[in-house]
Formats: sequence, structure tokens, C-alpha cells
Amino acid sequence: MASSKIRFIIYGDILNFLFWFLIFYGIYYLVSNFSQNPANLGGSRKRAMFEEAKFLVSLLAKVAKSDGRVNELEASLISETLDDITLRLGNDVAMRAELKQIYNREKETVHNAYFIARQYRDRFRLSQDAAAAKISFLLNLAYIDGNFSKSERNVIEQIASGFGLDEGVFEAILARFEKFYDQRQTRQNPYEMRTKSPYAVLGLKEGAPFDEVKKRYRELVKKYHPDILMGRGESEEMIEKSTRKLQEINEAYETIKQRTA
Repeated sequence: MASSKIRFIIYGDILNFLFWFLIFYGIYYLVSNFSQNPANLGGSRKRAMFEEAKFLVSLLAKVAKSDGRVNELEASLISETLDDITLRLGNDVAMRAELKQIYNREKETVHNAYFIARQYRDRFRLSQDAAAAKISFLLNLAYIDGNFSKSERNVIEQIASGFGLDEGVFEAILARFEKFYDQRQTRQNPYEMRTKSPYAVLGLKEGAPFDEVKKRYRELVKKYHPDILMGRGESEEMIEKSTRKLQEINEAYETIKQRTA
């Protein structure tokens, strides 16, 4: 089922999907579908998942710092990903701390992204679908600040090559993202056409301090996070509704952030 959804995201009309659905479904796919056939790791399933998480976090670090900085949105997405991985690992605090150390170490250099990706592919026998899903998520991270730099593209190309991802598939994914984000940037801010205040969307009083806005935003993201709902066994309909709610929440947050900048 996950495989068919990934194919749909790659080859379907991505403009019909919500921006944040791609991000949060990407998180869900990555942390809940670690490779099904880890190559003779010899330990427990938890240990196998942890070993794979190390590769994933290393690649996240390469992309996040490839343009020389990690902005607030990128940091938030990475933090959410680490939280979700930790949840899958039984809330093991020590493992999360180690993953954080790996992230901090690997973000200092990007020249070995290809070799890490190749080791990841070989050790966990990544399929084309799995590789495509991971590249899609990494592109979400790169695009999240609205600017896809040459350095970010270069690193993701190295990773795709290391994964052995078909070049045509990679170019198709990239083209869909470019089209989607180009059109997204030209759309009018939805709150310029709505009567509902962005503060009201977040359940706050008009003009609430930005620290309060940020705190409330994070609370709502966790409440409507598709990964959490999936873990509870909620229906696809409920998950889709929550994804739409998340879009509204994120639009409200971004609107307030722009107004207070």
C-alpha cells in the first residue's frame, strides 16, 4: 500500500496534494517503513531500525547544511523526524541523543554524501520505491525555506546516485517539485481572502506574543500529526482531514510570522 502511494506521489499530479501532506507523509513513510530486509544485522529489530536511522539522520544533516545554514523550518522538520524515529525506537532517550550527535557531526561536511547513501543502499537493500521516497523527503527539507540552492541540488543528486535511483525517476521527482513550488510561491496568501484571523485558527487572542504563537503552533502540529494518527490506527479519511487542518495551521503560522518579522 505504501509502495503504491509513493508511485502516485512521484508520477501523479503533485499539485493536487497538500504541501504539508508531502512532508508529514514523508516522515511517516521513513520512520514507520524502515527497510523490510536489513542484511543480517544479527541484533534485534530495534537495533536494526536504529542502525538504519543513523544513515537517514546522516543524510538529513548533509542536505540541511548543504547551503551553509540550517533555518528554523529545517530545524523544526529535523526535530520532528528525530522525535518520530525515537517513538519507533520505544522512546529510547539514549538512542535519540546518539542520533543527535551523528546529525551534529555529519552536518559539518557534505563531500561524503554519495558514499553514505551507497552504504545505506547496500546494507539495507533499498528498493527503487524506498529510494524515491527518501529522495522526496530530502527534497521537502531542501525546499522548505522556499529556496532550492545549487548546493542542495548537488548533495541530493549525490545521494540519489548513491541510492542507485533511476536517473529518469529522479528527474521526474525533481521536475514535479520545481513545478509545485514555483506555483505555490505565486499563489496569493490565502489569509488575504479569508475573514478568519490566523490567530483564531491557532486558538489564540488577536495579537498574541510570537513566543505564544510558536508554542501553540508546535502543540497543534503534534496533535494533528498524521504519523501519530496512523499509529493509533485512525482511518485514511481522518488522516486526510488532519492533513488539511495542518495546512491551515501552517498557513496561519506563516502569516503571523511574516506580519511580525
